[in-house]
Amino acid sequence: MQRADCPISPPSGSSAPASSSLRPFRPPHSEPLPAPQACMNDVQNSDPEVEDLDPEADEVKLSVKEAMKPPNRRKIVPRFNSALQLVGDEAGLLSSVMGLLGSDYTKFPICERDWRKVRTKDKVYNECVKEMFHFEEDSRGIIKRIIFKMLGRAWKETRNILYHHCYDSELSLEENIENRPDGITAEHWRWFLDYRNSEETQEKCKKNAENRSKQLYTHTSGSKSLARLGEEEERIEAIEQRDESSKLLSQNDSLAQALKNEHLSRLCGMGLGPTSSQVFGMNSHQPSNGFEREESQRVLLKLQAELAAKKLKRKAVEDEVAVEKTKRQAVEDEVAVEKTKR
Repeated sequence: MQRADCPISPPSGSSAPASSSLRPFRPPHSEPLPAPQACMNDVQNSDPEVEDLDPEADEVKLSVKEAMKPPNRRKIVPRFNSALQLVGDEAGLLSSVMGLLGSDYTKFPICERDWRKVRTKDKVYNECVKEMFHFEEDSRGIIKRIIFKMLGRAWKETRNILYHHCYDSELSLEENIENRPDGITAEHWRWFLDYRNSEETQEKCKKNAENRSKQLYTHTSGSKSLARLGEEEERIEAIEQRDESSKLLSQNDSLAQALKNEHLSRLCGMGLGPTSSQVFGMNSHQPSNGFEREESQRVLLKLQAELAAKKLKRKAVEDEVAVEKTKRQAVEDEVAVEKTKR
């Protein structure tokens, strides 16, 4: 008898359309995540060219659920920066979809020691990812590696959740197998528990926890990646260079133009509560008197200071990553030297 209280929903058997046409979109952020969806295998090669589309006329809103099963057989067109990193709202939607796919243990079995050894990555990439998203492959395979990293992160997190929420150390191995999560075979669950409970794995988990505790900086900008935050900063700077008046707090200031409020009743950088009419008045787009202008300027300076602080924090994180890469390379070089001596 399998347990039904595991926090990860078993994969759904519904399928995404086999073919689709390209349509850019603007996704909302408030749509709840559905259970993972499956994708059909018959890929058709009759997609229209991106250049034939009018992005403004064809722009639509899609939720994560709709992205997994696109309406009107549409494909999503993600955007990339010069470093081939995902940016814009499309990046958030693609990341959410990759999280759902990566957590689907019917596509990526849990009985592998390492993500690099999972043999279904290319199959899911071609039959699911490329069926929902349209983008040109780069010659160095950078985009594909980024997507694989997203899938791999979700796969690892799913296995961690499964172990800590669905395994009971007070029960015997056979009892745990009997109470395994829905959608996982007894053979796979037995292998996974043997692997997680082995001395080697326990020691590795302990070491990883120790290394994690030594990190000086953590990513604190929510679900947005550093690449997305960087693009928003560049857009704000470009807007302010074109129009000096955009530096004054208003409904059309540089922050509003760059981030575009998701809802008319919400204001960027003001948190929950304040509305457009409360801050700017019912019919005005600019502060009406000297006091309001002064207060508006104070708020804008505060937001700009917070933005500058985020830039410094991002730089610190990037520096830390560079140091970690250098250390890891030094360890790998040392291991290679030791192997040569043997």
